[in-house]
Amino acid sequence: MNTVIINAASKHDGNGNYIAEKLSQKYEGSAVIELNALAFCHDYINEFRDSDVFKPEMVEEGLRDAMTAVHDSDLIIFIAPNYFSFMSGLAKLFLDRFYVFLNKSGRPRFESPKKFFFIFTQGSANRSHGQSTLDWVKGFCNMLGFKYYGIVVPSCRGADTEGARLKMEEISMSLSMFV
Repeated sequence: MNTVIINAASKHDGNGNYIAEKLSQKYEGSAVIELNALAFCHDYINEFRDSDVFKPEMVEEGLRDAMTAVHDSDLIIFIAPNYFSFMSGLAKLFLDRFYVFLNKSGRPRFESPKKFFFIFTQGSANRSHGQSTLDWVKGFCNMLGFKYYGIVVPSCRGADTEGARLKMEEISMSLSMFV
């Protein structure tokens, strides 16, 4: 299974990195994309709306390899932190670029359906604080024709990875059942 792991954490030493590292060991050979290392932040003029196939040129240069990896994958594992009751701006900005995977009729350009496993880390111990974001991501995945599963990982504060460590088995088991 061709897997891409996308870490949308803004820091290099936090829970997202810990989870991405552990999952990359589980899915050996998977592409790991650290969004905080990519150069993107502006609107890109899309000249390719009439195309029925994805082309890397559809996004700015800093995202071409990442979007090609997403396009070519069977499983997308997306890790994002909870910032003020929603995912980080970096995560949202990246997901906004997924419009390149829709043709001018709004239909997905993928040849086969993909699976999208969403891991939402948050400082709060109350998992329900992430529910509205899980619901939003589920709707987003439905639009793209992705099969979706989301999990909130509570008690993940800053660089303290103890919460992620405690939940790694649950994440791994949920992912195995999903795939």
